[in-house]
Amino acid sequence: MLEQFSVQPISSEAAKRFIADHHYAVVCPPSSRLFLGLFKPELVGVAVWGYGIRPLHTIKLLFPSLEVKDYFELCRFCVLDDEPKNTETQFLSKCIAYIKLHFAERKVLFSWADGLRGKPGYVYQAASWLYGGKIKSEFYITKSGEVVHPRLLITRYGRRDKEFTSKLGLRKVWGYQLRYCFFICSHKERKRLLKESAFSWSQNYPKMADLSWEIEAGQGSRESCQLPMLKGSGQFRSPAPLLELLRG
Repeated sequence: MLEQFSVQPISSEAAKRFIADHHYAVVCPPSSRLFLGLFKPELVGVAVWGYGIRPLHTIKLLFPSLEVKDYFELCRFCVLDDEPKNTETQFLSKCIAYIKLHFAERKVLFSWADGLRGKPGYVYQAASWLYGGKIKSEFYITKSGEVVHPRLLITRYGRRDKEFTSKLGLRKVWGYQLRYCFFICSHKERKRLLKESAFSWSQNYPKMADLSWEIEAGQGSRESCQLPMLKGSGQFRSPAPLLELLRG
């Protein structure tokens, strides 16, 4: 139980430091808007709410009648590994309660579960979010198992073509991202939104066995593989490692 825990807004700087130290993605999206911390009384968890790269596109694809002001996306969610079982689920519930109280105009909460990293979304399932299907996604890995996001290559180097990634020794990995949403609107509005959505939302949840991966195999082909062994913190924290690969 989390009776001794509290959920409070924190500064973006504190949230970003925590994510950089403890979350594999390292950085927060630029469209982050709400930073909530889980205290015990020290900070043991952070939830970053806001939007992805294309907020309006995302919500219109999910629920065509809604606007950006009607939803939040859970961009980063991180709890220290040594916290008690079910802490993540209860932290998520406390975040929802906070948003209901302070952002009453919001109707839907949305998030992706990172199936690419072997996460089917168990925290959302335990909190009774609805599952809305999956999409293919991809990232690159170095020979040592360090993850490189495609957007990192585009942002820092302006390219991610095969010649460039091969020179860096990167291999592309394909997997799934899984949609989840939670309604914080009225039951009537919930029914209307479910009816208009192009996706089928249910509690027919995926498990690890429903995930799969493929890896670049050369000559434009790919082969099935198990979840690759990935290093802890994920993306490069600075351009230096990639520049070293280029020089090599």
